[in-house]
Amino acid sequence: MARNRPRTTQQLIAGQQLRRFADFTDQHRRWQQLLQSCFLKLQLEPLLEHCEVLNIRAHNLILQVSSGAIAQRIKTHQARIITHFQPEATVELERLEIRIRPAHKPATLRTATASAEPATERVREEQDAVSRLREQAALCDEPLRTQLLALAQKYEDN
Repeated sequence: MARNRPRTTQQLIAGQQLRRFADFTDQHRRWQQLLQSCFLKLQLEPLLEHCEVLNIRAHNLILQVSSGAIAQRIKTHQARIITHFQPEATVELERLEIRIRPAHKPATLRTATASAEPATERVREEQDAVSRLREQAALCDEPLRTQLLALAQKYEDN
């Protein structure tokens, strides 16, 4: 059975799905601003660029973060974050759900003839790894910070 599609722009704009999408987009923008004000209040503003509100669903505030270390720091403030979001939530919040989705570098394509990487490329990748370890260490508390810095030093020494 074929779906009836809107024929004019006016019919498309008046559509129920578009209205729901616009409402959710507006709500998501408010949630993100609320997260920003919450992190400023809790002095977690360095973590803000690594965190995003995905949704509030089934009594859960769902956040997406870029690493496990950031997730752990946010979990320690779970009760205060939920309290901050409670007045704006459409349902009563009970839990903070954190999903980890690391930002990854796009894979480079290799040709069959160039199977070995040049030495300069490997050095650059090691330097990138060291800088990422140091960035993550800056976001972590002790003792994880010390361990990450030691690992970065080990990479530099090799």
